[in-house]
Amino acid sequence: MEREQLISKWLDNELSEAELQAFKSLEDYDDLVRIAETTKQLEPPVYHTPGEYKRLRKTLDTDKKSVIIHLKPLLKIAAVLILFAGIYYATTSTQKTVNLQTDIAQKEVITLPDNSIVTVNAMTNLYYDPTTWDDNRAVTLDGEAYFQVAKGATFSVETPNGLVSVLGTQFNVRNRDDKFEVYCYEGSVQVETATKTVILKPGDRFRESVKISSNTPQSTTLQPSWVSDETSFEKTPLKEVLKEFERHYDVSVTVDKDVEDVLFTGSFTHTNMKIALKSISLPFNLSHKKLGNKVTLSRD
Repeated sequence: MEREQLISKWLDNELSEAELQAFKSLEDYDDLVRIAETTKQLEPPVYHTPGEYKRLRKTLDTDKKSVIIHLKPLLKIAAVLILFAGIYYATTSTQKTVNLQTDIAQKEVITLPDNSIVTVNAMTNLYYDPTTWDDNRAVTLDGEAYFQVAKGATFSVETPNGLVSVLGTQFNVRNRDDKFEVYCYEGSVQVETATKTVILKPGDRFRESVKISSNTPQSTTLQPSWVSDETSFEKTPLKEVLKEFERHYDVSVTVDKDVEDVLFTGSFTHTNMKIALKSISLPFNLSHKKLGNKVTLSRD
C-alpha cells in the first residue's frame, strides 16, 4: 500500500492489524506520530511581515550556510504538514454526503441522524447530507426503500419522478426506471409529481408511470412484503416482475414477447430461485430453463 494511503487510513483509525504494522515500519513513523499530536494543538503564530523580513535578510547575510542547514528540518516538517492537510481535506470534504448503494440481492437497514429507520431494497441508491440534517430532513432515492420516520419537522424523499413529504409515518417508495409508486402504511403522506399532488392515508397507494396515473385503496398491511424477503405484485406487467426478479437473483431473464405484457398478481420469494421461478411461470403455463446466469421463460 502507498505511504500516503497508510497515513490517510491511520488518521481515520481505519488500519487493519497488518496495515498498522506496515505503517509502524515507515522510516519516519516517530516523526509522523509526533507531528500529528503537535498539530492537534497547533495555532498559527502572528508575524510582523516587514520586521521578520529584515531579520531574515540580516541572518542570511551573516551566515547563509547555517540558515540553510536549519531550514532543512523545517522544510521537512512543512512538507509533512502539507501532506496531512491535503489528506484531511480530501477525507473530510468527501464525507459530507452519505451515499448508500445496494447490489443485487442486497438489503440494508440504516438509521438516519434523527433515528428514522430506512430499509433499502436491492439495486438502490440513497444519499443524504448529515451536516444539514437538523434544518433539512431530506434523502434522495433512486430505487426502493421503506421508511419509518421519526416525528419532527417535515421529512422528504426526492426521486426523479416525484417528491414524498411527511411529518412522521411509515411508507414505501419505489422509483424504478420511469415507474413511481408510494404505499402508505401509517400516518399520512403527501405525494407531488409534475402533474398532481395527493394525500395518502393508511392503506392508500399512489402509482404513476409515464402513461398511467392512479390513486387506489389497498388492504392495510404492516410493511411491504419485500422487507420479509418476498416481493408482491398486483396487476403488474410480467416484464416488470422479471426486472424485479433480476434484482434479487444474479441472472438475466428473457421471456416470449407475447406474454411479457400480461398482468401478474402474486409474489415470489427472495430466498429460493427455483420456487420463485415456479411462482412466476406457473400462472401463465410457462416453462423455465436456466443455463449459467441466463433464464428463459417460454410456452411449451
